[in-house]
Amino acid sequence: MHVFDDPETFPFENAPAYAPPYSPASALLTDAARAGVSCMVLVQPTPYGRNLDVLKKSLKKLGARARGVGVADALIDIDALADLRAEGIAGLRFVENLLPDGNRMPGTVPLDALLQTLAPKMLEVGVHAEVWAPLSVTLERWPALEKAGIPIVLDHMGGFDPQLGLHHPHFQRLLGLLRDGAVWVKLALCRRAAGIGYDAIRPFHDAMIEANSDRLLWATDFPFVRFAGTPPTIEELLALFEIWVSDHAVKERILLRNPIERYGFEASLAAL
Repeated sequence: MHVFDDPETFPFENAPAYAPPYSPASALLTDAARAGVSCMVLVQPTPYGRNLDVLKKSLKKLGARARGVGVADALIDIDALADLRAEGIAGLRFVENLLPDGNRMPGTVPLDALLQTLAPKMLEVGVHAEVWAPLSVTLERWPALEKAGIPIVLDHMGGFDPQLGLHHPHFQRLLGLLRDGAVWVKLALCRRAAGIGYDAIRPFHDAMIEANSDRLLWATDFPFVRFAGTPPTIEELLALFEIWVSDHAVKERILLRNPIERYGFEASLAAL
């Protein structure tokens, strides 16, 4: 999930490329409770850039029910990174998705910062890397990512192009990484399904679950910024997951056990 607060109190570091919704932590609690979700992971939105004030405030408000994925540049030192970890920030986000004109999104940190400077610090502190990138870019950089030795979480189902098909070498390579337990993948359906519908994404979803459900994390992308058309609700996405995944043990693994392991949630709380 993403959290957005009052821009008068918490101004954006960068000019937003979209109209940011008012979606504070209190609203997240309401929407999550309606869907039966007890814990949440808050990912730093690009308009806030490296300013983590809203994320930190939200994590403090939500307490043990939330973990964060923040942003930091290459200059952060070990102590500052350890402080972020203590405040509930379990990972740092790195972005290689570019704007239509080919420029980098304002407020994002590239993979180069991870690979050249941050990886040893993150390894020492125990913080993972969340990568939002086209699958082709991730695979091109994979030897260096693997060498970095830190857990890698791929956003938006790994960023594969569904138009290339289930048997394209890039997607098959992603399945291989999953089988090897080399990577975690967030099952955020809505971005991959844009323009083609959820049914077109199900074969990819099923293939990932068959490859290794121990490395999958259910995700929503709430509040669905820059979403073309009518956005889904958390309840609708969860209901779709329940239909697609019939095995109770697999459901429990993806919805409960895996996030406990990856983000450090308390088992007793996440099971509520």
